[in-house]
Amino acid sequence: MKMLRRDTTWEGLDAGLESYLNIASSFTSAVGRVWEAEAAIAKLELALREFHTCGQLHLDAPSSAVLRQLARVPAKSLESLEHVTNISHLVYAATLFDTFLTETTQFLFLSNPRAMGADQQIPLSGLIDASSRNAAITNAAFERARQVGELPFARRLQFVQETCGIKIVLPDAAWEAMNHFSSVSGSATHDHQGGIHLQLDDRGEIVIRPQSCPRHQAKISREDVRWAIESYEQAARATAAAVFSQILHQEDHPAVQLFLKGSTLKLELHPS
Repeated sequence: MKMLRRDTTWEGLDAGLESYLNIASSFTSAVGRVWEAEAAIAKLELALREFHTCGQLHLDAPSSAVLRQLARVPAKSLESLEHVTNISHLVYAATLFDTFLTETTQFLFLSNPRAMGADQQIPLSGLIDASSRNAAITNAAFERARQVGELPFARRLQFVQETCGIKIVLPDAAWEAMNHFSSVSGSATHDHQGGIHLQLDDRGEIVIRPQSCPRHQAKISREDVRWAIESYEQAARATAAAVFSQILHQEDHPAVQLFLKGSTLKLELHPS
């Protein structure tokens, strides 16, 4: 786990605020790495395309060792590089947002166990094995958050609003983007692999049939990836703002203000 490094903005933090600042800022720091990767791969692809366009000249220049490495990357592989990179970044961004939502849900359940629902039950084995009442509640909160985590992103945020009594302010476009890209991420992971369906035939023998045609897969563009990342960032920041103001009631704390203003790079992360 990573914890935020303390500085003067951390004066007066209570345990709950510190915990949720770690959750929120860990997400934004990880997304920052995705944006850095996006910038790096865009520059790399541009350099490779320009290199092949110019006819791979000057391989005998002082920098020939580097140029020869570029020459080993065939032009026909650039489309595959862009294709796989876009899918990877899209799925990775969705995974980061999924983790943020799960941790936020866990935090809200632990802050108010009743939010798990009056019908939420703890198995007898869970009570017997738990070292304390708080440990039993913790296990129940994590299990309930896991169940909620099976819902689509937008539905999970709606669930949090309904059960925890908070209002997450997001434009309609952001809700639509979450629904769209969470679906795209799932299909991209499977459809773009040219999935195989296994089944038994009438003789009991295993047969396979392709589930999708690689030649007719929808292409995911870099613009799609960036739109998805921006949508997840917007949703995460709006969710965090709701928790800071409506649950923790500490939206005016300097550390929270740094986060809400997007200055999360000032909240360095370090291994704990």
